[in-house]
Amino acid sequence: MQSLIRRSATLFVGTFMLTVLGGLSGCKTLSDTRSPVLKEYEARRQSTMLPVQRVVTDFDKPLRCMDEMLETYGASASLLVEDLGDKTGKVSAGTTQMFISAMSQMTRRSQSIRTMAFGDDVKNLSSYMLQSNSLSAFQASLIPTYTVRGSITQFDDNLAKKTADAGLTLGIASKDFLGAGASRSTSINMLALDLAVVRSSDFSIVPGVNSRNSAAILQEGDGVDGEAAFSKLGINYMTSFSKSDGKTVAVRNLVELSAIELIGKLTKVPYWKCLGVDASQPDVAAEIEDWQDAMSGAEKLAFYIRHLTAIGLLPDDGKPTDPAAFKVALRRYFDLLGVPYNGEFSLALLRAHFNADPKQIMARLEQAAAPVLQLSLQALPIDPTRPASLRFRLTPTLDSNVYCFLQDEHGGIARIFPNRWQLQSHLAGGRPLDLPAGRFQITAASSAQILQCFATRHNIDSTLGSALPGGDLTPLGNLKDLSVLRTTFARLAPEHAVVGLRFQGSNTTFAAQPYGN
Repeated sequence: MQSLIRRSATLFVGTFMLTVLGGLSGCKTLSDTRSPVLKEYEARRQSTMLPVQRVVTDFDKPLRCMDEMLETYGASASLLVEDLGDKTGKVSAGTTQMFISAMSQMTRRSQSIRTMAFGDDVKNLSSYMLQSNSLSAFQASLIPTYTVRGSITQFDDNLAKKTADAGLTLGIASKDFLGAGASRSTSINMLALDLAVVRSSDFSIVPGVNSRNSAAILQEGDGVDGEAAFSKLGINYMTSFSKSDGKTVAVRNLVELSAIELIGKLTKVPYWKCLGVDASQPDVAAEIEDWQDAMSGAEKLAFYIRHLTAIGLLPDDGKPTDPAAFKVALRRYFDLLGVPYNGEFSLALLRAHFNADPKQIMARLEQAAAPVLQLSLQALPIDPTRPASLRFRLTPTLDSNVYCFLQDEHGGIARIFPNRWQLQSHLAGGRPLDLPAGRFQITAASSAQILQCFATRHNIDSTLGSALPGGDLTPLGNLKDLSVLRTTFARLAPEHAVVGLRFQGSNTTFAAQPYGN
């Protein structure tokens, strides 16, 4: 009877234990360990759980942004990439290859940085060149100006760690017991990459051209375990799941960030814009000031010549820059930036240079260089023999179609050009048109009159006739407001030019002044 009771108790406790453990972890967890791992892999393979310091982890857009910026600012340099190893011995990653890949992506369009990948891993190429008696790659003129050196300098395990666990045991004083527990842990490791630029001519470092960036690697783990023991029956169960940011993912992020920062400092372009950092940030403001103080007068001159050439204010003909032409271009650049001209390479000029949008500056230059349609209208001297007859002269800057209207002293508005004597509205650029054009007069009056002319680059005779029905030299219906003409031309020819004169009196009392220009 006691044996039967013991067997029943054992069976009950075993069944109870399986039920408890099933509630803790679920039956699916016992059989499916692949799905959560694959799911976490997809989340971790492209980005880290914690952001790289100072910037997000996706650097595809910043690298492309740097490519455009190097081209816009006319930057250029040549450098050799040293072996960027791991001094900690804890991160086995191809850091050098990652840097070369980042440089390739950063110069895809601009091709402004000549990057040499010479090292121990090019033995086959070097051997082939020697065998073929080709030493073209080793000419003095091809020696890079700079080299990049550095390494992974820091990897701190468990820089911060937190573990929490709990458990329950029944029957611990006897040889028949059951127990269950769960635990969770979180830890952070710190990874750092240091890079610097060295002059190849004398192996001296370039002051300020370095990058020091770090990333936090987050590790998390969960576990559930249970155990039951009886005289002749034992049941135990344990499951755990952990996830961690990949070390190589963090290294790649650091390498791409460091490449952007390093090349930006070397070529003195506003790389922080590509990282989403505002120029008002103290670190950026201090760096601009450092560049201003560190550059000599000759370096500042070369810096601005390079940029003024890139945006088209100076010719890119390979010839030495003419001092007079540079002065004119610099004054023009001051005006474009909105900085008062003083002829000095000041800190205010450098800050404005970096704060400005080069695309907007170049667009304004292109707009200024493009021909602009304008009209000039002037009153001609009054003929003493005909003091009541007024004359005017209209001149367009470009070939255009011209339309002139007169509002008389009674408020009526009539089209006076083109007319029945001058049917063609087209007028050659620079060719003056004297008004009135035809056998009619513009008569002086004591009350004010307004002469207003419009010019368009294309012919709108038919559409204008539909919009403003009526003949020449007669009032246009009930039109009493010249603003209607402006509205009509803005709709039919948005890029029109307009000029007007308001005049009154005759002979010695005649006076005219611009209207609506």
